[in-house]
Amino acid sequence: MITVFTPTYNRENTLERLYKSLKNQTSKNFQWVVVDDGSTDKTEDLIKKFIAEDEFKILYKKVENGGKMRAINIGVSLATEEYFFIVDSDDFLNEKAIENIEEEAITLPDDFAGLVFRKVEVSDDGDIKRANQSFGEDQIDSNPIDIFYNKKILGDKAEIIKTSIMREFPFIEIEGEKFFPEGYIWNQIGERYNLRYIDKGIYYFQYLSEGYTRQFKDIIKKNPKGFKIYYSYMLRKNIPLKNKIRFFIRYLQTVYYDWIKK
Repeated sequence: MITVFTPTYNRENTLERLYKSLKNQTSKNFQWVVVDDGSTDKTEDLIKKFIAEDEFKILYKKVENGGKMRAINIGVSLATEEYFFIVDSDDFLNEKAIENIEEEAITLPDDFAGLVFRKVEVSDDGDIKRANQSFGEDQIDSNPIDIFYNKKILGDKAEIIKTSIMREFPFIEIEGEKFFPEGYIWNQIGERYNLRYIDKGIYYFQYLSEGYTRQFKDIIKKNPKGFKIYYSYMLRKNIPLKNKIRFFIRYLQTVYYDWIKK
C-alpha cells in the first residue's frame, strides 16, 4: 500500500528513532525505501543492521551526493507501492500513522492525488511541543494554494501522494544545485488534482540547527536557479498581493545570487 521514503545524508544519529517508529507501526503494510545521498558516516552499516532484523521490507540504495530532490526522484523510481510518503531522516511517525493512512485511502476518490495529514513538533526528549495548525474540519478536499492562501492553514504538512502521480511531477534537477522547493511540486499536483486533508497529526518533526529550515538563506544562495523557477511560478498564481510582493523580492534575490555565482 505505502512506500515510506527517506532521503538521508549523514544522519546515523537520528535514523534509529525513525526506524523504531516504523517497527512499532500497528500496520506493517508498507516498504521503507532509503536513498543514502553519499553519507560519509556509518549510515550504510546501520541500515544493513535494520535489514538483517527483517521487521519489514527495506530497500536501501547509496548514491553520489546530489541533494534531496535527486534522491526523491530516485526513491520514486524505486517505489513499488501505491502511495509515496516522504519522511525525513530526522523525523519519525506516530505508531498508527500507516494504519490511519490505510483507513483514509480506502475511501479516497480515484481521481484524487493523495492525502495530507498534520505534522507535530516535538522537543529533544520526544515530548510534544506543538501541533501544526488544525485544518478546522476533520476532512477538507482542496489543494495547497487554496489551503494556504485562502483558508490560511499554514505550516508544513505530511503529504502522501500516489506514486503514479509523483512520477508525473518529478523534481527539476539543476546542474550545480542540490535543492529545489518542494512547494513547487505540491502546488503543481494541486493544479491538476484534488487532495484530501485529514485533521490528524501523524508525523513528528524537530527543527535541527543544521537542517534545511534553519539554513534557508544559505540554501537560496546555493540554489538560486531552482528558487528562481519557484518564485517566478508563484508570481503567476492568484494569491494575495502581500505574498506576491514577498515572492517578487525573493525572486530579485535569486537573480542576484545566480548572477554572482557565474
